[in-house]
Amino acid sequence: MPTQAKAQMIEDLTVKLGRATIAILVQTQGLSVKDMNDLRKKMRAANVEFQIAKNTLLRIASERNNMNELDTSIFNGQTAIAFGFDDEVAAAKAVIDYTGNSKIVVLKSGILGGRTLSSEQVEGIGKIRGGKKQTKAEVVGTIQGPLSNVYGLISAPMRELCYVLQGRADQLGGASAE
Repeated sequence: MPTQAKAQMIEDLTVKLGRATIAILVQTQGLSVKDMNDLRKKMRAANVEFQIAKNTLLRIASERNNMNELDTSIFNGQTAIAFGFDDEVAAAKAVIDYTGNSKIVVLKSGILGGRTLSSEQVEGIGKIRGGKKQTKAEVVGTIQGPLSNVYGLISAPMRELCYVLQGRADQLGGASAE
């Protein structure tokens, strides 16, 4: 039976995992207090919530969020978790930037959409240029360009017919006025 403090921690983690667009697990064992405060500061600046959590509590919170496809083997060793609530790419970039510069902090894995991400997949998300909004804009642009061309090709015959009919109407209208 969990204590009241653990039950509250499980509830807090359950809510955060449910709200998060991405959760990135890192190992910070051996990090000094000064470096840990620096890490938290950088995560806050990137709008990423960072906390240390017990693996058992994280596993229970993931089960409560019905993350059935999640590989629970990621919950081993000392674990800190970075929750990204807005932009998956920005959160991954913040964590990747810090782990790339640190010799102690190690990227373990991630959770996206209730599925386990490997450390390589998290790094891949972090390397997407421009972030989530720019990627969406590029996809829309890629789709919109050919669609507008097709629309122009389909509407051209009708438009040309309208021009011919208008020209003939102008001719006939001009002849009857004389």
